[in-house]
Formats: sequence, structure tokens, C-alpha cells
Amino acid sequence: MVGETPEVWLLRCGAAQSVLRGEAGIYRQSAKVRRIDQVIVLSAKIPWFGSHSGEMAMLSQLSRLTRARVIYPRVTFPRRCLGKLHSQLRRWPPRNQYNSFAELHAWLLYRARRNSVLHLLRSEEHIHFLSLWERPAANILGTIHLPVALWPEAYHKAVGRLSNAIVYFTAEIEKIGALMRRPNVAFVPLGADTDFFKPELSKVNSTPRILYSGLYLRNEPMLVRVVQSIFQRMPEIRFDLLVPAHHRQQSALGPLAEHPAVTWHAGLDDKQLRELYQRSYLMLLPMNASGANTAVVDALASGLPLVTTDVGGIRDYGGGTVFPIVANNDDDGMIALIEQYLARRKWRDETAGNCRRFAEKHLSPQIVAQKHIEAYQELTA
Repeated sequence: MVGETPEVWLLRCGAAQSVLRGEAGIYRQSAKVRRIDQVIVLSAKIPWFGSHSGEMAMLSQLSRLTRARVIYPRVTFPRRCLGKLHSQLRRWPPRNQYNSFAELHAWLLYRARRNSVLHLLRSEEHIHFLSLWERPAANILGTIHLPVALWPEAYHKAVGRLSNAIVYFTAEIEKIGALMRRPNVAFVPLGADTDFFKPELSKVNSTPRILYSGLYLRNEPMLVRVVQSIFQRMPEIRFDLLVPAHHRQQSALGPLAEHPAVTWHAGLDDKQLRELYQRSYLMLLPMNASGANTAVVDALASGLPLVTTDVGGIRDYGGGTVFPIVANNDDDGMIALIEQYLARRKWRDETAGNCRRFAEKHLSPQIVAQKHIEAYQELTA
């Protein structure tokens, strides 16, 4: 009815009541899509990502290129109540109830159109939702972000219920396909907002500053060792560490807490983050594992050369071809590479240009959105 909120409408809707009551067959196997009328994307807003990080720019382009509706878990009291009711009737353990409501909302929109596709953009957050199918749903696909070794046991079972998957890295396509009942997997890169993140050579600091960002899957002990070694050799070098305040003292980063060459950052807005990329000479990012990494793609778009480790999907984003990489825990190799960049400014700038061109060619929102559309058509055909 006119004037009703989405929550009230869903509560009144017979289909919503059917889902909440758990009527048999509501989560039944769907027929294959012959023609895609609409794409329903169930996404999430990551608290530490701004409006230009992660998949945000790609989703905006996707909505322009095709009939796409993006559903986010919005924080409102009615959504929390309906999400909790949905979870309780499904006998799910305690979870994010805004996600539960968003799943219900996306499912109803998906069911409303015969030839539609439902895309779980962060499938790792929808393990319980995927458990509702005994067989893979033909028109439902999920994006997989993490290497298999990092999956919880429940996610192994959830992936087995997917018919189709998009992965952000190629190293484990066959392994992931083998875990699915219908191994239909496509590689689509994680994109970057190349219109927002871009180089500004005039801002690169005259005293070289090296940027480190993030905490998940990082090799923090290696970072500490490399920073300390570089400072001993070149005490004029400065390091910017973008790490949440609560993590600094509770992790392996403790030895750098009061380091004279380190400046800590947290809580930056989009423009401040872009400024940090643009003024940096290098990005130092030792990793223990990686599927795809937002810091990596944003650095590439910013023309910021990366010094990182040869793990996971790093090679899918130019590692070893666009910019050199080193083995994990090879401190000497990483230090030597940093010293080479510092000694050869021209080579550093050439690498920066190559990074930017790679991002423009492979990671721009328009290109990545189009690759998603092609994956929808190929995987559900």
C-alpha cells in the first residue's frame, strides 16, 4: 500500500508470511534462466570501507548496465525484529539479524520475477541461508573471497549447495569446483574505483613514505622485521601504518607502537585515504594469504607500486608481471626490493605507471561490472 514502509509491506505480504512460517517448497530448486530479466545482488556494507572501496563502485556501474537491484542489510528496528523472527523460525543460531532480513527481502524480490538471478556478493556471510537448499539452486550464485584453507567447516557444506560461483582469484578454481555439486566457477577480478583512486605524482613526498594498510591475513611479524631493518639502514625513511587503534597493542605490531619512524592512521574518510595513497612512495604489504585484497587494487589504481608476498591471488592482480613480488617471510628479498625502489626513482615511477594502466585495463568499475554480467549469462545459461 502507498505510504507503507518496506518492513510493513513485507510483513503484510503473503509470500513473506509463507517464508516466515517455513512452508514446504518456498526454497525449491529453480529452473535455469533463459533470459535474465533482473539481477538481485545481496551485498553488505563493510564498516571500514568507504563509498569508493571494495565492490561499491562496481555495484553502481552494474545497476547502470543491467536491471540490477542491490540489497544491503540496513540497520532499523523493524528489520531487526523481522530478521530475528525469520532466524528463530528457521532455528538458526544467534547471528546478524539485519543480514537475516536482507536475505528474506532479496529472496522475495528474486521469487517475484521468473527469469531472475540472485547473487550473494559476500557468500561467506550467508552460510545459514544457503543451508535451506538440499540441491544447488540453478539461478543463485555466490562470490567466494577466501582461500579454501580459511573456510570454516560450515562454509564447506554451504559451498556444496551452490550451483554457480564467482571467485576473485584463480589459484583455487579447480579445488573450489570440486567442492561444489555443480562445479560452475568463473573468475572475475575485484575492481577498484579508478575514477576516484588515481595517481598524483606532485603529491609524492620528497622524503619517501612507505604505506602499510589493514590487518586481515597480513604477515605482521614480517612487517615489523622489515620496518626495523629499513630504519636501521635508512633512518630518514618514514612509514604510515593504517591500522585500527584497538589492534595496535594487541597484535604482533606492538614493537612499532612508539617507533620514531612510524605514523599511525585510522578512521580516514575517502578523500583522506586517497591522499595517503597519493603521497606514498611505496605500499608495503606482507601477506600470509590472500584471495583478493582491497588495499592491493586501490594501490594499483593510485599508481602506487606494491611490495608484497607471493601468496593466494596476488599474481591475478599483476604480482610478478606488473610489479615484483617476494616469497613469504623472505625478509632479505623484501628489503632488497625496497632498497631498489628507493635507489631507482625512474624505475619506481615506471612501475607506478604500469600499475595504473593495469588497473584501468582490468579493474575499472565499468569493466568489472561487464564481466559480472557475462558471468551471470554464462553460469546460468
